[in-house]
Amino acid sequence: MQVALVGLGVMGKNLALNLIEQGMTLVAYDKNPDAGEELLSCAKLQGMADRLHIVSDLADMVKRLTPPRSILLLVPAGELVDKVCNELVEAGVDCDDIIVDCGNSNYKDGISRKLKYQNKFEFATMGISGGAEGARHGPAMMASGSEGGWERVESWFEKVAASYKGESCFARVGQSASGHFVKMVHNGIEYALMQLIAEMYQLLRLGTNRTPHEVAEIFNQWSEGSLNSYLLSISSHILSLETDTNEALVDLIDNKVGAKGTGLWTAQNALELGIAVPSLVAAVQARHLTNTGDTHAAKEMTYAAKATSQVELDLDELKDAFLFASLLAYRQGLALIKGASRAHQWKVDLSKTLQTWRAGCIIRADYLDNIAEGVEFIDTLEKEALALRKIAGQAMMTGLAFPVLSSTQTYFATLTTPSNGHLVQAQRDYFGEHGIKTHSGEVCHLTDLVEIDAKVR
Repeated sequence: MQVALVGLGVMGKNLALNLIEQGMTLVAYDKNPDAGEELLSCAKLQGMADRLHIVSDLADMVKRLTPPRSILLLVPAGELVDKVCNELVEAGVDCDDIIVDCGNSNYKDGISRKLKYQNKFEFATMGISGGAEGARHGPAMMASGSEGGWERVESWFEKVAASYKGESCFARVGQSASGHFVKMVHNGIEYALMQLIAEMYQLLRLGTNRTPHEVAEIFNQWSEGSLNSYLLSISSHILSLETDTNEALVDLIDNKVGAKGTGLWTAQNALELGIAVPSLVAAVQARHLTNTGDTHAAKEMTYAAKATSQVELDLDELKDAFLFASLLAYRQGLALIKGASRAHQWKVDLSKTLQTWRAGCIIRADYLDNIAEGVEFIDTLEKEALALRKIAGQAMMTGLAFPVLSSTQTYFATLTTPSNGHLVQAQRDYFGEHGIKTHSGEVCHLTDLVEIDAKVR
């Protein structure tokens, strides 16, 4: 099998080595010649250079490929993707060739590109998760589209991707650019889980006065059981790291957190679709709040430091609360994917989506089987739901910040207890005559139900 790859950064280089190792012949290009030389050196050291061809330009790449061609793009999202696509057209690709955008592009760009290039080549999208290690040894691969070119490469990607219990973590999850939407939501869930773990650490560290090493031991115990996940495992490892002078690594790191945009896109699309994912949105806002000093509104967002309190925690309850909040983060993400699939008629297969997340990716976890069981399983977790309520309350009493923990509790409570929406409906109609809907289904105004002599002014 012959395939080409454009973009030899960290992800591109490691995916290239993975492709070669799986038996593919690879034609690779990067505008930076040093990147190509570095890849070639790595391939030589691993005895795989005979299946690698580094080219100096895209025209040479196209000439070396036997039609119909299969070309992967791992370049930064945005204008550069279009620039490369246009250069490939000029270099001679044709309508039977498939070009797969494997970067973190916005799915809306994928939809427009499919139309833009439909008479020039097959444009497809695929989200890839797993970082550099995943790309090298087996990532999660969320592909989309019905292009005929997939038939040529699908069996090879099934080998390149991670596997779980003998089943590949590559899948064509749905139509159009749904692969990038699924990857976007994957990253939104990733934001929520990372922040939730950080909040568990914060509660144990400052709320119970434990050391980073002691918190690491607790996380490690959780990881040895049903809570085993990649993010919890790396967090435990990070918290156990110390300098030569026995200073905890985390205490040397600044609190400002960066982001590359996929979390923000998740929040924006959820709002546009009218689908509530408060845990995911809270995680995005939590990152923004760490950077308030750099904003134009810095003075308006700066307050005097406040003292915090400590609490007595039941570690079993904390574990149950963490599990329940984690499950709800995934469920929110899946609800968003399902809603978008219906809105765009993508026919996304959620079981295939979950299969791609079982190994290789950042949000892999042993409890994904429970996620697949759906709402019915969540409803059986009464002890865990009560633990989330109690721990969220105790956490807030410390005076520390727990945006994802509190948002998750609010999300679940809103969906499982009496709503207060009736008063908000009444308020809207009172000042704006927007109308209200009664329990009987009647749509009317407040004045149709009661006599109001004069409204408050």
